[in-house]
Amino acid sequence: KEQKTQLSFVAHNALRNEKYRPETCCIIGNYYSLKSQHEKAVLYFKRALQLNRHYLSAWTLMGHEYVEMRNTAAAIEAYRRALDINPRDYRAWYGLGQTYEILQMHFYSLYYFRKATALRPYDARMWCAMGQCYECLEKYEEAIKCYKRAYENGDREGIALNKLGKLYSEIMDDPREAAKHFELNLRLLDAEQVESQQTMDALLFLARYYKDPAHDRLD
Repeated sequence: KEQKTQLSFVAHNALRNEKYRPETCCIIGNYYSLKSQHEKAVLYFKRALQLNRHYLSAWTLMGHEYVEMRNTAAAIEAYRRALDINPRDYRAWYGLGQTYEILQMHFYSLYYFRKATALRPYDARMWCAMGQCYECLEKYEEAIKCYKRAYENGDREGIALNKLGKLYSEIMDDPREAAKHFELNLRLLDAEQVESQQTMDALLFLARYYKDPAHDRLD
């Protein structure tokens, strides 16, 4: 709510002072995006592009809105236009990966996520996205490597550790490694003061794990 209020204030100021600038249209588009009014957001990103066809952010942001609307063809077109302007826009590569993920075309998705990760190797989200693709392709060893890189690069939401715990428990049949990663995730989520389904996943697995007398406490 606070973010919406701040963005609303910025949007009104921009509209009053610089109505006919693409930056203003993008600010207003972001405001509507935050309110999940995706059609209105697209309208303002299109207005930004009427003012400047080469305004990179408008193409990328419009792609994001089309992803939210599940209009995959329009999303792909918007992201490709962004990459025509700047081939190093990691957001557009990542957006293309997400779009092909919706289409369940995982080899294509993986290609685009690799491009995004190469441009932003320190971003945990990129590694998590690649890991998810490898899971869909049943390349579990590669998925594990990606999730480990995500954790090493500061995955504060605990997605990577939760994924590692599940892969080790459900696919790799390694309950000790699973317990290790679930415990790490509990500590991370506790430090970040986050309560989620991931917390329940970890607690349920660890309760079963330590119920078995063959399993010692982890150091």
